[in-house]
Amino acid sequence: MKKSFPNQLRRPKAYLSPFLVNYIVERNPWNIVWWSAAFPGAGHMLLCKYFSGILLMFWEIVINVKAHINEAIYYSMIGKFELAKMTIDTRWFLLYSAVFVFAMWDCYSITIDLNKYARLANRSESRIRPFKISAIEVNFLDYRNPWNGAFWSFFSPGLGSIYSNRLPTGFFILICFIFTAYKSNVLPAIQLTFLGKTELAGSIIDIQWFLNLPSILLFSISSSYEDIFITNKLFKLEQSRFLKENYQPEHFKMPQKTKKRDFMHIISTFRHNALLELALSDLELRGIPRENIFVASLEKFSPKFHKVRKNHKEGASKYELSFFLGAIFMLLGGIYGFIWTWGPILWSLIGLIFGALLGVIISLIIYRSKWFQKEMPTEVVLIIECETNQSELVEGILWDHNALGVTKTS
Repeated sequence: MKKSFPNQLRRPKAYLSPFLVNYIVERNPWNIVWWSAAFPGAGHMLLCKYFSGILLMFWEIVINVKAHINEAIYYSMIGKFELAKMTIDTRWFLLYSAVFVFAMWDCYSITIDLNKYARLANRSESRIRPFKISAIEVNFLDYRNPWNGAFWSFFSPGLGSIYSNRLPTGFFILICFIFTAYKSNVLPAIQLTFLGKTELAGSIIDIQWFLNLPSILLFSISSSYEDIFITNKLFKLEQSRFLKENYQPEHFKMPQKTKKRDFMHIISTFRHNALLELALSDLELRGIPRENIFVASLEKFSPKFHKVRKNHKEGASKYELSFFLGAIFMLLGGIYGFIWTWGPILWSLIGLIFGALLGVIISLIIYRSKWFQKEMPTEVVLIIECETNQSELVEGILWDHNALGVTKTS
């Protein structure tokens, strides 16, 4: 079979370069619209439209600052409506409105279209290149923990995207965060807050810049978590197809009772990871021919027989609502923290924690089956036909490469 990769395909599933992993998957368009509303350009970043996203994010920061929109939002939320009117610059504000609405509309339209192409890519089983190397960077699909990306994004937005090999998103978000943190004076305010000087901390913060931080922070956490969540699925998909093509020989003899004692079958189970392929390579190096190895990947569901809405739920993280509400309540905590006793820093953290927990509770109620669905420990079944005197060697290789379980039949 001639191997073709995404740049030659009519309906590609994913594209991997040394600097990023681009992909199309079925998404809930309203999730993308939400992030576009929270920070115009963020929705385009999630859809892998980096140039559009960076352009809109840059526009958001410049026009928001020139129009003093965040300051007007602050005064409106605390009931000082006349002061809000006086603060906002209508010359810049009227420029803001059209592009703000356009960013949400465009994200919704693009997501609807990409969902159709994602289904076509799934049906055509488009190939995915798992490894890319260049003179200055290397990138590869691997199984990563999404919470590692979320953890680094919390302490410095952008680092999680770098960890997940989305360098355009990571670089621009990191620059936005550094610039916003500097202009808002949030880091000196954090230091003063933990020294107990909450009133002084609130007085040195620039409200206009500070109110950008909840959207930047939670978008970075959400996008890095989702990117790793999706690329993990791409890794499993690509490895499943590789195993199916190379380790399902047509004349393989399945285990059955026989009187012959000179050969046996060894059955083991694995998760999808690079160690599985290393185990197969070691088996071939130690004298087990590929024709004697059969590998089958187990699927949790088939996209061919699921509706689009079902695919949205399967492909989405169960923590999405927590990220949304965390951003909202962090923003509210930051606003009212300027007039409450503990100051904006502590109330922002309280709002973040409250919103995240509220999101978990609501998601738990709505998607109860998804939360309590047990993860399938066995993802790959491996059957090896070998001579009886090779059984210990084969078992040793399997256990050394983190097999979940091994059994023998003869």
